[in-house]
Amino acid sequence: MRAALTGRAWRTPLGSGIDEVIGRLLAGECAAQPNARFDARSYACTLAATIATPPAPSRHARFLRRMGLYAVEVAAEAMLDAGVAGGDRVGLFFGYGGLRAHWDDLMPAFEHQQADGEGAWERGLSLLHPFWILQHLSNNAHAIAAQELGARGEGATYGGANAGAQALAGAIRALAACAVDVALVVGYDSLVEPETLVELAARGSCVSTGLAAPYDIAAQGFVPGEAAAALVLQRSGPARAFIEALDGADGDKGEPQAALLARLVRMLARHGDAVDGCGLALPGFDAAEREEVGRITGAGAPLCCIMSAMGQIGAATSVVQAIALAELLQRQHLPPVALLRAAAPGPLRPLLRAEASNHRSAIGLAASAPGLAGIVRVELP
Repeated sequence: MRAALTGRAWRTPLGSGIDEVIGRLLAGECAAQPNARFDARSYACTLAATIATPPAPSRHARFLRRMGLYAVEVAAEAMLDAGVAGGDRVGLFFGYGGLRAHWDDLMPAFEHQQADGEGAWERGLSLLHPFWILQHLSNNAHAIAAQELGARGEGATYGGANAGAQALAGAIRALAACAVDVALVVGYDSLVEPETLVELAARGSCVSTGLAAPYDIAAQGFVPGEAAAALVLQRSGPARAFIEALDGADGDKGEPQAALLARLVRMLARHGDAVDGCGLALPGFDAAEREEVGRITGAGAPLCCIMSAMGQIGAATSVVQAIALAELLQRQHLPPVALLRAAAPGPLRPLLRAEASNHRSAIGLAASAPGLAGIVRVELP
């Protein structure tokens, strides 16, 4: 089943307004810069694509960290954009990167501890916020958004790097089963924090020197990014676009194998779809992705890459792609792969510059460790 997209909002490294972000995508801008969140010069990856504007002051800051505050903001804005209110038939579906031990909290609390635990409180545990454990709950933002918006219908919180695709697929299934009449889908994640940068460097996934675009012959890793995005889905009614989504996993410790991506593409993509690629900037993966996708969409399908502009944004990816692709299709323009200089050979046609397009449908692909993938298909009414 597909569902009607009726409202949307986001916070991205390229801005917070829909027109602003789409304009910068079409201009080929890239948000990568020295990490603005903290001094990352001692890390393998010093570049990051961060959200510049801080969250609005909120009483929920006691329980939510920065990304959770963004998530609640965009949830409310998407509902307003769709012109819908809360109620018993409004479901809330959240996609979050998953539980992570935030080092900026833990390091001061544990750096002076002793092996026998003597004086643990005085040696640093007293520095932890009283609500520290509550701030780490993966469904915090979901619960607060549900309360704020009066969304009392069925819903779920999904975790992992493809959690945005999971949340979209779950919401669409709930609409199809008539479990809800309105589904609010939120995806949020940040890969620019110390605990994520260390993991990305250990996998060899993030770029360390010589920034190059995905699908470029010089590609050698991606830039970490962050985003929060929300959209409203309904079974019918005036739609900005129609959305379908699938998620999958193959159990691999690193990025998923091409076979998983191929399976998802065969299930959802159509010949003639435009393509927004995963954008991992890992030459082997990029080549396999293009090969498998080209079999379905056609080898000449245009290939853009929103993540080349925003960096990899984890669980927010599929939600951001759904919003962006709907806007781009409506405006009849596709963006270039930001910073692409010399495209590697292979199927699909990586875009070096923005171009006019009469495509009425597009797919967005997402992939990350451990063996996770997602796909969203967007079609104009």
